[in-house]
Amino acid sequence: MGDLKKKIEDWMVRVSFAEADAAKEGYQLTGVELDHKTSLALDRVRIVRDERASRAREGESMSFEGGGTHEHVEEELSVMILDDEPIVGKRLKPALEKSGFTVEVFEDPTLAVKRLGEKEFDIVVTDLRMEDLDGIQVLEHIMAHCEHTRVILITGYATVEVAREALVKGAFDFISKPFKPKDLQAVVNKAALSLGHRAIL
Repeated sequence: MGDLKKKIEDWMVRVSFAEADAAKEGYQLTGVELDHKTSLALDRVRIVRDERASRAREGESMSFEGGGTHEHVEEELSVMILDDEPIVGKRLKPALEKSGFTVEVFEDPTLAVKRLGEKEFDIVVTDLRMEDLDGIQVLEHIMAHCEHTRVILITGYATVEVAREALVKGAFDFISKPFKPKDLQAVVNKAALSLGHRAIL
């Protein structure tokens, strides 16, 4: 039973990294060689995903009976960024706001958890390693109180154990340091799509 559970958890890790266009890292973390056949299959999955995103963007305008169109307007998604390094929030907030998200930045995880009790965010991007509360504890709180929130973990310590624990506890995805704002935008867009919103470019 234990072996089966480990196989399932390893598979979940590989799926998560593959969806983030980091399949090679996911396979490395779980000790499995990424062969040519599997690589081709992942490429096909990526192509299908990109085609679906393209169709979603094309559907932004809605046609009315009798002609004419209007732009389909969606409510802005709310994003919380939690990282005890001030530079992270300063770099990421403008990039996400430019893409149409509303963003709140926190450096203190205790204050962030308090804010989560006041407002349910659509997406929470949290660092894994922080003092007082770590990313896993924040994840556990969110999963217990905000079932629809997507949690993205920022980590420079993407070990197999951490990946398994976070995925099993409900993390949506990972992003590894160092990364560029556009890398986070891509992961947040994927979370937006999972919530039924169109991708924001």
